[in-house]
Amino acid sequence: MISRSEYADYFGFTQHFVFDIHKNRERHGMVKQKRYLRKRIALALSLAFSSLLLLAGCDTDKGLPFYLFEVNPKTVLTVDDVRYIEKTDVIRHPSYVSGLFWKFTGEIGEVIGVCGGDNAEQGGGFDVCRIEGDEEYNFLYVLPNHFVFGPYATYFCTREDLQITAPSAKTVSSVAIGYKDMENISAQVDDPAMIAALFEVFNGDSIQTLDGQDWVYGSLIMRHKDFPFLQCDMECCYSPEQEISYCKNKDREWFVLPAEWNTIISEYGFPAKDN
Repeated sequence: MISRSEYADYFGFTQHFVFDIHKNRERHGMVKQKRYLRKRIALALSLAFSSLLLLAGCDTDKGLPFYLFEVNPKTVLTVDDVRYIEKTDVIRHPSYVSGLFWKFTGEIGEVIGVCGGDNAEQGGGFDVCRIEGDEEYNFLYVLPNHFVFGPYATYFCTREDLQITAPSAKTVSSVAIGYKDMENISAQVDDPAMIAALFEVFNGDSIQTLDGQDWVYGSLIMRHKDFPFLQCDMECCYSPEQEISYCKNKDREWFVLPAEWNTIISEYGFPAKDN
């Protein structure tokens, strides 16, 4: 069987063929080049097609149920008569999208079915996976179960009847002082009053401009009170010399953090960046 990582290595191997072709154009004549081109491309396509069939076969369990899935005009996954949709107004996927949105940062669990394509016998095109820690199946993750030419599209789907609202003092259980993820934090705050004060200034209009050059950068990472695998991070910085801290709002503008937050950040600091 060929894993996805092994197939990626093979794809790089076929790209090496193309690079060799360009190098040989200068070394050989056009006639030799055409012969070389035909042989190499034929071999590469033959191996690629065979590998693709093996990959699709080893990653798809035909015994899994087949679910209806559509992406136009909107993403809808139907599992046992329950509709799952992408709630892009409050949850953004992929997770590198910035702003006051929830982002999935958890682990993908077991495959519970396939979707996409015409039927299960053809592999479905996508695996439907549960989310680790989500025992009630409020969310499902959809990803390709075969090699994909072009963008590798994945989908984070939420039960249509589940009410999810944007990060706020009511939906955030804790805020960590860190750098990009919860595995790299220096302190954590779960005081409701401090969390409420953070959102008060976040939604205010105290916009400032950074002055000086001694800024240390990090993040305030907020965790959802009911679904800890949903997080939201604010880009922040503080100045040891000026004894002041800032964060960016939804419009990517800097605002001054409350004094109690500056005290915490000054005491613990942002963790060092991973190399």
